[in-house]
Amino acid sequence: MKKTMTIIVLFAVLLITVSAYPGRVYEAADGYKAPAITLTNSDTTMSLADLKGRYVVLAFWASSDAASRVEAGELDAFAANADEEQFCLVSVNLDRSENLFREIIRRDNLKAGAQYHVNKDEAVKITEAYHLDNGFKSFLIDPEGRIIATNPTSVTLTQVLRN
Repeated sequence: MKKTMTIIVLFAVLLITVSAYPGRVYEAADGYKAPAITLTNSDTTMSLADLKGRYVVLAFWASSDAASRVEAGELDAFAANADEEQFCLVSVNLDRSENLFREIIRRDNLKAGAQYHVNKDEAVKITEAYHLDNGFKSFLIDPEGRIIATNPTSVTLTQVLRN
């Protein structure tokens, strides 16, 4: 009887462990599928699923974070010179004020079509899904929707797009 109970308990633990794994299929880390995200700006509504077939840089930034703001400008400049059929920039602003976001877009001369602002509720969901608790990041997503690099440099982007 003791042996039977031990086997049942071990089987239950194994079953729980295996069934918990599929939740990690979508994870904001290299090699995993990028978590789903749908964004709206003044022009369009877009989801990552709509961009399959192209390389995508999904960049998160806020005006209060100088490093992420500078990176947003650098990625915007890179995207301006990239082949739109092969590459797409999706730049997501997490500022609390949409008016501040619009002013930064104007001041930094960023391409408005690639810029998205999210409200507080969406910002919380995105922060959790993409693990932005410790700072803003950008993710390079391949044509199949998998994250292949975190915080890619322009050198990395150039190399990936040449291959």
